[in-house]
Amino acid sequence: MDARGGAFAETPRLVIRPFHADDMPGLARIGADPRVASMMGTIPTPWPEAEMRLWVAKSRFRGTVGFRQAVALKEGGLIGVVGLGGAPAALAYFLDPARWGQGYATEAARAFVIACFARLPGLDVIAADHFADNPASGHVLRKLGFRPTGQGMGKSRARLEPAANIHYRLWRSTFEASP
Repeated sequence: MDARGGAFAETPRLVIRPFHADDMPGLARIGADPRVASMMGTIPTPWPEAEMRLWVAKSRFRGTVGFRQAVALKEGGLIGVVGLGGAPAALAYFLDPARWGQGYATEAARAFVIACFARLPGLDVIAADHFADNPASGHVLRKLGFRPTGQGMGKSRARLEPAANIHYRLWRSTFEASP
């Protein structure tokens, strides 16, 4: 457990927990990276500090859908974010580009989904989507058991125009927690 608020979930390498004040510089750096921001709907680039802090403050876990958690290495240091929001409940995540390709996204998202299903008993399905120009995110979702359900257009505050995206669903009844 994290002494400053308790872990939401843990893996052998990661702790998924509430944000700490000392996460803010790393969050600002990661979130404002155009490679990250352009794949997220709610993050502009640049990302003003006041707006980032409000984004964090509004996303605390309160026992219902509509929250985000920090993804940190067990030895310390923020490397990303996972969250569940909207209706239907939708998974979102991002990682520091320096950590891409190391399995952290799948590890964090799997632990987060397990914890969400355990803590939110009425949650029966989780949606997700990714921009078509981000196939790595689709790979993570499919590894977790998400099934494609269609395509559409998505908006990002860091993109000039809407872009093609791919939609997914994961049902509690078919989710397998094992890697």
